[in-house]
Amino acid sequence: MFFKFILCLSLGIFAWAKEIIPTPSTPLTPSKRYSINLMTENDGYINPYIDEYYTAGNQIGFSTKEFDFSKNKAMKWSSYLGFFNKSPRVTRFGISLAQDMYTPSLANRKLVHLHDNHPYGGYLRVNLNVYNRHQTFMELFTISLGTTGQDSLAAQTQRLIHKWGHDPQFYGWNTQLKNEFIFELHYQLLKKVPLLKTRFFSMELMPGFNVELGNARDYFQLGSLFRAGYNLDADYGVNKVNTAFDGGMPYSDKFSIYFFAGAFGRFQPLNIFIQGNSPETRGIANLEYFVYASEIGAAMMWRSFRVAFTITDISKTFQSQPKHHQIGTLELNFAF
Repeated sequence: MFFKFILCLSLGIFAWAKEIIPTPSTPLTPSKRYSINLMTENDGYINPYIDEYYTAGNQIGFSTKEFDFSKNKAMKWSSYLGFFNKSPRVTRFGISLAQDMYTPSLANRKLVHLHDNHPYGGYLRVNLNVYNRHQTFMELFTISLGTTGQDSLAAQTQRLIHKWGHDPQFYGWNTQLKNEFIFELHYQLLKKVPLLKTRFFSMELMPGFNVELGNARDYFQLGSLFRAGYNLDADYGVNKVNTAFDGGMPYSDKFSIYFFAGAFGRFQPLNIFIQGNSPETRGIANLEYFVYASEIGAAMMWRSFRVAFTITDISKTFQSQPKHHQIGTLELNFAF
């Protein structure tokens, strides 16, 4: 697994640096559709008998159509929302509400005093997004404003869902991270590198990186995605609540279907959901500074309606974690 990750990562970096196959320059056509995006992540989608660590995430979002501000003097300020001002681009704005849930392992759900296990934690936030789509790459800027602790409502959400599903309850939510205002800045860059393009079948690599800075999580992430299928020029991949890369919304009404596989590595010097943010939560678990993951999935879309499912395998995020952790992501995107 680790060597496959290194190989995929190396290919992605090489592809980005050398541009294996030149991409012809084609005019950008802004998408005129607005979008509503629904996402849910849960380890129970992969194994219904586990419920641990980063156990669930949910998000609902809204995105505008794409705008071409190149000749709009009133929107000249938007040029500062990107690092490639001389490159033609179209811009889309988005807002979303997201919630993450973290718990210890299911076997320790009744323990009040935890040791060498994942602390309880929740994260409720509003994400403000700016997507800049260029001819062969896409930028994403995100500002996240939210809270941890009881105000995140993670405990109430999990108890309600477990009650509906007749699942075991976790009894240690009163030991979760304390309430804390969270401010995060995020930047991501994804590049398309075609490998094969025919009328009915195409393949491409999408190397990318992202960085996040704030008082909850600091990390630098590098990775690559391989996609194969029909009409890959409809989006930049699928979205996630809390893992890997975000491809944004579809920008084509044409039918598209593809499979994908990818890998990424992350250096994280700060993650309060493992390190804690109070004397009671610090020291429960020791952070793994280097995390790597792989993913596989499939997506299908038509007239900007998209459905996608992703399986992500994540390495240990804290030192005493016994093994990797898997989580599934279901995405539904409605355009109008």
